[in-house]
Amino acid sequence: MNINTLKEKAFPFLKTYWFSIILIFWSWFIVKQFYMSLEYNILLAVSYKHVFGFSMIYFVIDNLTLIIHEAGHTIFGIFGWRFLTVLGGTLLQILLPFLLFIVSWRSRKIVVSQASLYWLGFAWLDSAAYCADAYTQDLPLIGNLPKSSHDFLNILSDMNILNHYKTISWVMFVIGCFILITGIALPYFSKKRTETVDLDLKL
Repeated sequence: MNINTLKEKAFPFLKTYWFSIILIFWSWFIVKQFYMSLEYNILLAVSYKHVFGFSMIYFVIDNLTLIIHEAGHTIFGIFGWRFLTVLGGTLLQILLPFLLFIVSWRSRKIVVSQASLYWLGFAWLDSAAYCADAYTQDLPLIGNLPKSSHDFLNILSDMNILNHYKTISWVMFVIGCFILITGIALPYFSKKRTETVDLDLKL
């Protein structure tokens, strides 16, 4: 295979999958981090040091997710149902990137769709780590709230499933990983969708 042939094959691939290649590394970083929090302790995830360059990206997405999480408690608190108020933080941090994905996918903005799925996967992994802390409540809460204010302690206790906190957190972790993989593979699905539309138009 000569250089020209290699370029002809490599350029279209990189043009389509350049962001997917980046997401492979970004996904590995957070999967490793949150795996440690589930397998060992959430404080390992909190103190986890990311590589230079990604640390700023993580800082932005982590704090943005936290702000949205806290806003979710206020927004869903309007309904006056305590359970929904507590659950609202996790609901909103998952719902918002999902809605962003739907809008961007319908608009055929693939990179934005991939970024949305990465954010959604992050939100699930973040929630999984929080859920894994439900029994020990080692995570310091915002505003120096008491351990009894821990979201998943209250959510799982109200549902009488606190003893299953580990299983639930691992299920959430797997969902997050699946979403990250989907985000990486999204250009392939987009290409198939375009080919299907073109075929329908020709028919």
